[in-house]
Amino acid sequence: MVFTTDTGNHKPELDNNGDPVTLKVVPFDTSIHMGKEVVANGINGSAKCAPPQEKFEIDYEFGEPLSRPPVPIKEQAVDCLKSCFSFETVKSRLPIIKWLPKYNLFSLQCDVIAGMTVGLTVIPQSLAYAGIAGLPPHYGLYSAFICTFVYCILGSSKDITLGPSAIASLITASFATSISPTLPNGEKDATMPIFLALTTGVIFCLMGFFKLGIIVSYISYPVINAFSSAAAITIAVSQIKTLLGLKGIPNDFIESLIDICRKLHTTNVWDLTMGMTCIVVVILLKKLREIKWKDDPDTPPSTGALILRKCIFICGASSTAIVVILASAVLAILESQGVYSLTPTGKIRPGMPTVRVPDFVVHTGNVTITTPEMFAKLGAGIIIIPIICLIEAMAVGKYFARVNQYKLDPTQELYSYGVGNIITAFFQGYTVTGTFSRTAINAQCGVKTPLGGVLTGIIVIISLFFLTPLFYYIPKCALAAVIIAAVLAMVDFNTIKMIYKANKMDLIPYALTFICTLVIGIQWGIFVGIGMSIFMLLYPIARPKMLFSSQQGFFIVTPPPTG
Repeated sequence: MVFTTDTGNHKPELDNNGDPVTLKVVPFDTSIHMGKEVVANGINGSAKCAPPQEKFEIDYEFGEPLSRPPVPIKEQAVDCLKSCFSFETVKSRLPIIKWLPKYNLFSLQCDVIAGMTVGLTVIPQSLAYAGIAGLPPHYGLYSAFICTFVYCILGSSKDITLGPSAIASLITASFATSISPTLPNGEKDATMPIFLALTTGVIFCLMGFFKLGIIVSYISYPVINAFSSAAAITIAVSQIKTLLGLKGIPNDFIESLIDICRKLHTTNVWDLTMGMTCIVVVILLKKLREIKWKDDPDTPPSTGALILRKCIFICGASSTAIVVILASAVLAILESQGVYSLTPTGKIRPGMPTVRVPDFVVHTGNVTITTPEMFAKLGAGIIIIPIICLIEAMAVGKYFARVNQYKLDPTQELYSYGVGNIITAFFQGYTVTGTFSRTAINAQCGVKTPLGGVLTGIIVIISLFFLTPLFYYIPKCALAAVIIAAVLAMVDFNTIKMIYKANKMDLIPYALTFICTLVIGIQWGIFVGIGMSIFMLLYPIARPKMLFSSQQGFFIVTPPPTG
């Protein structure tokens, strides 16, 4: 349809009788016959012979939609079930079927080295991350082992290692542990964090079923980067109180900074000295895995040199475990000499967790929280923690998939994270996700398949059975140093320069996300940044700059150029 601004300055066309030509729109019937018949074309009267291979007849009246006969619901259900339980579907949902038949001795050797190295790293990190989540240390170990077995079966990445992470632990503390009642022994009740892990797993599975992994693509890079940097700073500040041996410091970022400044005169010098030493040693040892050996292309290195290089790399990759072991030895020696100046981790509950269905009601003393009240108290955390965990896991997964040249299936990853969290909740663990530091170690160790994660889980199980008495001697300041050294790598201010050169307007959501995450809270900063990013994207669309003009009686609207 054409609209014109005709002012009557031109003359209408005339027919042979001198009358103005009038156009009329009338309904008409069209019949198309395809077969051996000869069909007359209704426009110019010509005749055409249709191909004799098939016969197809359509009677279509203008104004009525062309429709196909509906497929019975029963047939649709049968087709859906067949597709769900076909071998190809099962094969795509169980990636272990693809790589296990090709498994060989060389892959086993690489997976054993990677699994042991990551296992030595995950134990001290899990103990430390449980403290960030506000839970006793053994809950970190409960969260670190069963999910590795699940990911071995369902995961589509050879590099990703599931387990507790710094950001997931911090969000768990913000939404679940902070609202949990306190037990008589002074510890927080773990029902809410475990329940949050269960709901996170269910949401992951639903997102996988509806293939919603693509929503991560709509969160801009500046927002993700700013959130990660601000969260890392928040985590580091939360560990300063432990590094200094201070007590009674709140978890809020601003309040904790103020209280730390007020109580600096009560600093435990032993804890501070040990903690700072551990940070320096961890950073220096990590440099060992970044050494680039320069070999003569005509003379390959000897077997002994290769073994020595591998040992040096493993020492660098296991820097966390080495530092924690040395610090524990120092504390044990001091206490044997009657010096009790360093703060130990304390007794850790030995043995495997009790496997049971997560509680849907909290019963602690005189406090009873029903299931609807649990959902109400968790609030936005039910949505926030799956999104944040998905962002963290997919960011690291896509990076190493691109580096190592293999395909990552986002939908399958959602299923693996979902089932991993659900089963972890049955083993009394809290929310798990793909972690950057341990995944990086796994990839650098040359892991070949997800089977490396199984060995990591076995090492955690062994530690639960036999090593928990030794965990008493781990200094708390050493665990704080491990966390600070790990999260410092997440702070990336070089991105600001890159964003400035690419698009200066992207600095607005970056700065807003960074500031709000620190000031308002980690649980809301990400949504403020996403909201600003979406607003900046939609505003030009809602208020486009259109060009209007009139030419030869027509009103012309020209949209702005794109690209």
